[in-house]
Amino acid sequence: MARETNMDLDNSGINQGVMVANNSGNIYMTIQETRKIPSLISVVVKSLGNTCMEVDFTNSTGTLMEFKPDEKLEYNRVIKYKYVIKEFSVYYLYCDNILNVYDNSNLGSKARILKCIHMWYLEEKGNLLLSLKDMEKTEIEKIQDNADYLIDKVKARIVDIVQNADFNESCIEDIEIGITCFVCYCFMECKILEKPV
Repeated sequence: MARETNMDLDNSGINQGVMVANNSGNIYMTIQETRKIPSLISVVVKSLGNTCMEVDFTNSTGTLMEFKPDEKLEYNRVIKYKYVIKEFSVYYLYCDNILNVYDNSNLGSKARILKCIHMWYLEEKGNLLLSLKDMEKTEIEKIQDNADYLIDKVKARIVDIVQNADFNESCIEDIEIGITCFVCYCFMECKILEKPV
């Protein structure tokens, strides 16, 4: 014959959710209104906008030759990010629109953000070429051999800035998607890696 044991349980924590073992009565729940998660790319743009606020830039964008994303991927020999860029390149216009909206309320921010990204790429490219200076290859061959590494380095800087920003509404896994979309946008805008010649 089974013996019934009464147990006292102290619960001093905050309980959110429902957990029921055996219930012989009613369960009452209050469902809080869900918070809207801001656009993932918007979080990235705002974080970078705050960081790049002081960057000085000249509006000399130069003439960009048109190219297809596949041409740039092949020219730079991108391997690790090849299919990621192909997948997320569909968000190009969305990223551009968000940057334009942000620029409307923070004049010059789009150019400053893109200049920051490009400067970070140039710094990483310079560090790479310095570390490989004794290698008997051309600069473009060294860049092509390390294209994914260079994307990783720039992406890591963006991740660091966004993680240190105060956006409690979004979890980092969601923000990663926004960062990936934005990195692909920067690749398409020729702020990361080299233009095909």
